[in-house]
Amino acid sequence: MTRERVVTLLRELLADIVELDPAQLGLDQDLIDDLDTDSLQRLELMTEVEHELGVRLDARAWREARTLNELTELTLRRLAEAPSR
Repeated sequence: MTRERVVTLLRELLADIVELDPAQLGLDQDLIDDLDTDSLQRLELMTEVEHELGVRLDARAWREARTLNELTELTLRRLAEAPSR
């Protein structure tokens, strides 16, 4: 999966959770300070990404990530490590 596809997926899922247009979500916006997401919303995002991509993500790393850029990198790293289906 390409970086662009992961970014698009994350934007669409997060936009649905925070009820914004995906185009309004910048890659470097702080999820907590700028978008006012709480821990349950970030957990929901992680769960949706896991479901969509069929991988298990590092929950601790996801809790510590603050931007879509960071979440994209975590997701891409996990996809690269996951065995092929």
